[in-house]
Amino acid sequence: MARRDGITQPWGSRTPYGPGEDWPARVDSRLAEGVDPGEVDRWVRTAAVLHSNGDGLDLAVKDGRIVGVRGRTDDRVNRGRLDPKDLFGWQANHSADRLGTPLVRDNGRLVESTWDEAMGRIVPRSKELLAEQGPSALGFYTSGQLFAEEYYTLGAIARGAIGTNHLDGNTRLCTATAARR
Repeated sequence: MARRDGITQPWGSRTPYGPGEDWPARVDSRLAEGVDPGEVDRWVRTAAVLHSNGDGLDLAVKDGRIVGVRGRTDDRVNRGRLDPKDLFGWQANHSADRLGTPLVRDNGRLVESTWDEAMGRIVPRSKELLAEQGPSALGFYTSGQLFAEEYYTLGAIARGAIGTNHLDGNTRLCTATAARR
C-alpha cells in the first residue's frame, strides 16, 4: 500500500467531493435565538480550541457578549464548515451554570470565595501532602485544549519540579473511541 502525506492529502482517496474537485466551501453559522445578523456589532476572527484542528471561525459580538459563530470559507482546514462543538460550544460562555468565582468547601458545603482565599487553601495543603506523602500524592489531569507549550510547562512542573508521575489528560480518554484496534 502506498503511503500518502496526511497533511497535504488528509482524505486520501476517500474525499467528500468528486475526484479532481476542490473541497467546496460552505459557511455554517449559528446565532443566539432572537439575534438577527444585522444586529451583530462586530465579528471577531478566531479559531476553535475544542478539538485539535483549530477550525477557523468568527465570533459574533453584540453588546460585549458572544451571540453567535460562523465559519470562514478562506480557512484551509474547514473551508467554512463547523462541527457541533464549534456551532454550540460558545453558548457555555453565558451559562447560568458557569462558575465565575472559585468554590471552597466550608463545613461540608461548597461556597464562593476569592482567588486569594482559594489559593490560600490549596498551596499550604499541597505542601502538607508533599511533605507527608511525597510527590505521588499529587496528580495533574489536563485539558485537551492546550497548546504544546502549555503541555510542556505542565509536564515540567509535574515531573521536574514536583516529581510526580501522575499526569494524564482528557485527550487520551476523548480520542480512545477513534483509536484503531
